[in-house]
Amino acid sequence: MLGQPEPTAEQADVIAAPLEPGVVVAGAGSGKSETMAGRVVWLVANRLVRPEHVLGLTFTRKAAAELAERVRKRLDQLRETEQVPEEILDGDPAVSTYNSYAARLVGDHALREAVEPSVRLLSEGQSYQLAARIVADYDGPMDAVTVGPREVTDRMLELAGELSDHLRTPDDVRGIGGWIAERVAALPRKPLAPTRDLGEVQRRREQLLPLVERYVAAKNDREVMDYGDQVALAARIAVRHAEVGLTEQSRFRVVLLDEYQDTSHAQLLLLRALFGAGHPVTAVGDPCQSIYGWRGASAGNLTGFPTDFPAAPGRPAPVRKLATSFRNGERVLQAARRISEPLRAESGYVPVLYPGAARRERGAVACGLFRTETEEAHWIAETVADRIGRPARIAPDGAEWPAGEGGDGLRYGDVAVLCRKRSQFPVLRDALEKRGIPVEVVGLGGLMTVPEVRDVIATLRVLHDPAAGNELARLLTGPRWRLGPRDLVALGERAGELAKETRRDLAASAQDPGEDDVEDLLRRTALDLTAESGSLVDALDEPGSPERYSETGYRRLTALSAEMRALRRMASQPLPDLIGEIERTLGLDIEVAARPGRDPVAARADLDAFLDAAVRFVGNSEDPTLGTFLTYLRSAEDAEKGLEPGERVGGRDTVKLMTVHAAKGLQWPLVAVPGLSGGTASPVFPTKARDAGGWVRKEQKLPFPLRGDAHGLPKLADVDKESIEAFLAADRDRHRMEERRLAYVAVTRASFALLCSGHWWGHASSGKRGPSEFLEEIRETCEQGAGDVAAWAPPPEEGESNPQTVEAEPVAWPQSPEEESGAAARRHREIVEGAELVARARRRLSEEGADGAEFREAEAESRAGAGEMPYGRSFHEETFGRRWLATLDRARMPEHMRRRLDGWSRDTDLLLAHRDAAPADTDGTIPVELPAHLSV
Repeated sequence: MLGQPEPTAEQADVIAAPLEPGVVVAGAGSGKSETMAGRVVWLVANRLVRPEHVLGLTFTRKAAAELAERVRKRLDQLRETEQVPEEILDGDPAVSTYNSYAARLVGDHALREAVEPSVRLLSEGQSYQLAARIVADYDGPMDAVTVGPREVTDRMLELAGELSDHLRTPDDVRGIGGWIAERVAALPRKPLAPTRDLGEVQRRREQLLPLVERYVAAKNDREVMDYGDQVALAARIAVRHAEVGLTEQSRFRVVLLDEYQDTSHAQLLLLRALFGAGHPVTAVGDPCQSIYGWRGASAGNLTGFPTDFPAAPGRPAPVRKLATSFRNGERVLQAARRISEPLRAESGYVPVLYPGAARRERGAVACGLFRTETEEAHWIAETVADRIGRPARIAPDGAEWPAGEGGDGLRYGDVAVLCRKRSQFPVLRDALEKRGIPVEVVGLGGLMTVPEVRDVIATLRVLHDPAAGNELARLLTGPRWRLGPRDLVALGERAGELAKETRRDLAASAQDPGEDDVEDLLRRTALDLTAESGSLVDALDEPGSPERYSETGYRRLTALSAEMRALRRMASQPLPDLIGEIERTLGLDIEVAARPGRDPVAARADLDAFLDAAVRFVGNSEDPTLGTFLTYLRSAEDAEKGLEPGERVGGRDTVKLMTVHAAKGLQWPLVAVPGLSGGTASPVFPTKARDAGGWVRKEQKLPFPLRGDAHGLPKLADVDKESIEAFLAADRDRHRMEERRLAYVAVTRASFALLCSGHWWGHASSGKRGPSEFLEEIRETCEQGAGDVAAWAPPPEEGESNPQTVEAEPVAWPQSPEEESGAAARRHREIVEGAELVARARRRLSEEGADGAEFREAEAESRAGAGEMPYGRSFHEETFGRRWLATLDRARMPEHMRRRLDGWSRDTDLLLAHRDAAPADTDGTIPVELPAHLSV
């Protein structure tokens, strides 16, 4: 009736389900969004509910917008059939995120809990700033805490967040400390090391609690709250005030909960208190894709739904399944099925996925184990280049595209490389770019591995922190300045001299003739212990005598020093302006745009993404200073989780390089999953847990007995060594299952082709790795007919060392461009020839419009350039640059770029015409006619 494909029997069962609670276990790519939209249309068409009486909740704003758009489109199609009275279709369903819904409840009912409805919401950056201020001002006991202020801030925020997510108080945590002390006292013998460590962890946790309490008090004083506070307050309102639930039930007769496996305990309490008494609630999710436990999600919420939302007292809600995948090819599903076997055994009712009609006998899986991580990256790059180079009608699996798909062939934007760790990014990015494949890094943490972004951050830190010697060394030894080792040593010696002068001044000012020798000795000792070895940044500002450096080195140092002074004068400007100026000063905007074979807009995608992150930080912060931004970047650099909820992946035609966490909810025709490597020293995927040992080992973790989902977590039976070891073993098993869920999410992002690979030797690891259990399972699936084993390197010999660290060939450093070879030399030659053309053009202009002295000055400037490189080349009439200029007008420009340039030209002409049309005797004021009525 609506012109849509006929739903499957499983979908029809969900769409036409009775008006009662129910849970739908929807596998990856099983069409759950379309099924939810069909459910709304069926209820409206059968006059069981009006559209405005439907509530839909999901996690991200993007998902909420897509679901709302899909439902509205289907309702519009229903309206066109004229089978339903027009007045029934007047309203629209309410679709929002879980957090937005909690915010609306707080705004409507906060006064019931004596909280002002106008309370302001803190962003992540603002929360971090407030917490850092509290840590800096804290003067309480911290003798058990052995980390610095930044780590204390991170751990305090994590503990505060977990307390909020599970509606617990600091006194509850202190109660756990009392239980531990009681059990330790009851031990028949002296506590062993594991027991003593448990007590020390709890002691550190309790020393964090006053900070948590001050953080909470500071938010209350400022009448602000973070997202966790907001959801917790909404849950308290719902639990304590039954009339709020009655109001919501009368307003929303049907409730749809998307991605329910990612809800937290506080969200469970909120929804159960509002809609748990047999109200028609449909929850949709997949326990195999519950990968957000690190941000408070509870994997047990979905499996516990039938009893949390019973259809009637004593009768659990029914469970329905969607097991037909419309996304993944059949062979890709075979790999996913093998990965998910333990997950299905754990949950009990997770369905086995089967392909839809357009995906039967489709899909291709390739796997490989390589000797080194570099070889693995090259294999991925070569495979991607091969698949993109095929005829447009051929899909990545080697067969023709299904009808209605892949009209333009496989594009770069149809490919994603999904990594477990950001440390994998540089090697993969380098291999892809060497093949001429444009790459875009997704996520703020990942951006900080991109060379041009790292240069910007290094400059920001040099501007802010005199102790940022490492960052300054990066700039000095980089391709722009190429300072040699002798000049670096001289600069370091100058830094030491400045430090000694400062220390001598301090010692002289501290001397007091009335002090005795003992006190003077104590003062000198304190000065010696706290003395700094010297600041390279200070030495750059005051390099001292030119004789200590080479002529070229001193010239470059003074040039960089002048740049830094100029940039420091702009440090008080808004962050986005400062970052833009750094790009221009370092020449990064031109450098990335000039990369051969790259679209200029796509080439600066990473710089644009970093600038967007700075804009968001400024918009969400009370005090968006350079220092607070750098602190925020350090915190983001420590995380491995990728995108925050609500962030989007860019639409540029580039290969997306991102973490698996960031890829949740997305899909691509071709997906590569590198780094499926194990080992004991530094495994990649599955990796070692950052919070290994849970609350027994990490003071920032909430003790499991206090969590709302404690029934699904390992239990600590007692405090003796055996009980603690049993707990730690169970927690390791839990982590392996979380890693398996992440692997399942990774492989199910591929529509047609999946590449899985691993290596024996990492690019910076001394220990060998080898295939992980996930790669072994993929190999087993390929050998059974799902795909090909492209390569499988044998284990290294006993005693063999990492070839990537021991076989490195020595090179001269710094290396001048003339000494480079291969592609680097060719690119440098082309740039020089292009620069020579510019110099010739400048000389001709000078000859036409300037006298001889002015011409010679312009020629000298053009020859000198930045750093005065002695190219020593004559001007040839027939250069690569001249040929390039001659063919520029004939070059084929992409249509989208032509439209963009035409638009810029048109806008410029209009602005100039408007300027020229302005009367000369006016002050520039432009009268604007206002409407007769303004609404607020």
